[in-house]
Amino acid sequence: MATPPRPRPNRYQRFKKVFDYQLSKIGQALSDPIQVSEYEIAPVPTDAICPLPANISMVPANFIHFYKEVFTEVTPNFRQVIYRVQNVNVAWNGTVLKGLRVLVPSLPQPRMKAEFTGTFLLRQLRTLNAPELEAGPVGLAFDSWSGNYFHWIAEVLPRLMLLSKQQPNCLILLPGPTPPEYVTYTVDALGFKNTFVLGPSDIVHVKDLWMPARPGRHGYMVPSLVGEVREAIMTYLHSYLIPSLKATRRIYVSRNRQQWRHLTNESEILKVLERYDFETIYFEGLSFVEQVRTMYETSIMIGIHGANMTNLMFMTPGTNVIEMMSETYLNPSYLSMASSIGVFYSVVPSKLGSPLNVEHNYADITADPDLVDQVLRTVIINHY
Repeated sequence: MATPPRPRPNRYQRFKKVFDYQLSKIGQALSDPIQVSEYEIAPVPTDAICPLPANISMVPANFIHFYKEVFTEVTPNFRQVIYRVQNVNVAWNGTVLKGLRVLVPSLPQPRMKAEFTGTFLLRQLRTLNAPELEAGPVGLAFDSWSGNYFHWIAEVLPRLMLLSKQQPNCLILLPGPTPPEYVTYTVDALGFKNTFVLGPSDIVHVKDLWMPARPGRHGYMVPSLVGEVREAIMTYLHSYLIPSLKATRRIYVSRNRQQWRHLTNESEILKVLERYDFETIYFEGLSFVEQVRTMYETSIMIGIHGANMTNLMFMTPGTNVIEMMSETYLNPSYLSMASSIGVFYSVVPSKLGSPLNVEHNYADITADPDLVDQVLRTVIINHY
């Protein structure tokens, strides 16, 4: 099923955007900036090297240029820092507020400041006496994007790993109303035992908040933190893993049961994959433990760009992941993740599979069966 175009902003949404901008200007004039203390856990690594696909000879120059350009932009953000702020409010979506100001590092991206410094700030008026959490340190590592599986695994967990180095016994705030099992499993795996769930529209007052910065941007993560997260989760779930099945399967992860970003010619690609004994997996039908176990048992994984690829985090170092990615929507997230844990990454440059009026990050893709076959043969010859 083809992905439909995203609806355009309606009149109310356009008006609200203008009103939010004006209100944000007033808020900045009436409220002082939020005072923040910084604790540097580790400096920017001086030996950071831009990861590149294993099949670099098959990759167009614009892909390589993009990887290097983004890596150069992101590298300064590899500094591992924890922010400490006092007497602030924390909203259900992880946004930190004080008066008519928002703490910009609590947002997914700085460019979203206008969205959260307008009418959003007025929600605090409904809870002038916001419930106050315990006096001890409170940890926050999620934001308004963290309900997505990729953003939780790839961004929140490295931040929690960073926090565990400074405040291992703090109370951890979690997004509600009921955290999914991958949240509870991973928080427990990283050693945090004391948690507080923020329900929809909740705002709480925190006296002593510790919030790790997002180490990295645009999908590039600090490799050491990603590796530590993987090790902690695999150790925590080791009793569910069968060593004799380690890295023995070849899987294709389909997105065609998802709402958007489909492989338009999946039937053609499946014919190629059948020649190499691949099985088709739908992660949405598996529990978190089953997903981890599946990846532990996988030697080669192939799929199209999307949160379904996040589970490569649980593959064994030395195995292979292949990503089919549209040339109209380049994203280095899974290249970075694979490189961080020692998994070989290859890319299949693919074509846009949706009309131009479909938003680019939701658009379908069309992969070249011959190129998929060529990449697979190269991977198998070189590694198996």
